[in-house]
Amino acid sequence: MLNPAYRFSPLPTDTEQYAKHSNVVLLYCAKAHSELDDSHLHRIEQAVLAKRKKVQAQQEYRATRWAIKQLARQLYPQYRDYPLAAWCSEFDVGQAQLVLSVDGHPLDARVVISHAHGHIAVAMTRGAALLGVDIEKIDNARAFKKLAAHYYPEAEARDIGSDVETFFRVWTLKEAYAKATKQPIATLLGQPILELIAALDGQVYCQELFAGHFDISLITDTQRPVLTVNLPAAVDE
Repeated sequence: MLNPAYRFSPLPTDTEQYAKHSNVVLLYCAKAHSELDDSHLHRIEQAVLAKRKKVQAQQEYRATRWAIKQLARQLYPQYRDYPLAAWCSEFDVGQAQLVLSVDGHPLDARVVISHAHGHIAVAMTRGAALLGVDIEKIDNARAFKKLAAHYYPEAEARDIGSDVETFFRVWTLKEAYAKATKQPIATLLGQPILELIAALDGQVYCQELFAGHFDISLITDTQRPVLTVNLPAAVDE
């Protein structure tokens, strides 16, 4: 059972009133569809996809890029009529984030993605923002107690104990925090996540998804409402 210390607010529901809010965070979570083709990919994205050798990694890449473009059409309706292949998301090492453009013109967007075991999560908002998301499969087969003892602070390992749900909650929180603050995850493993979050001017949402088989953590600016989005059926829900 999840350690109560790591229980945060679940993802908001009934938030349609925020759909046109200028600072809304759009969140999409789904199972990657195995039949999604490459027609929506920009040539730069196609080159990145060509480097993915595993089928699951290819499916996740196609699904995240499709979702990014669908969400972008909602945030930037003035570009809605551009074909999906005109949109491009490319990781910029210097900025330590995905950069989104349409027809070669960069957009002022913050885009964060996560994928695990054929499932994806995509979060997007306008402007520079604190934003991080991570999704992980709750896997009892992982030697999570050894991993916690090796990588996490002693107190955090004690909090986890023999509870797999708490281990993956700590994991998703640290990954989401790393993305939100643009820090390497390796520098955060040995730091207690609750202390890091307490010092952060942000809001945290956590819950289990997909019949309790996955855990998700989302970190955003406090002033940004979150809207969980349903997209057309190019990706299985």
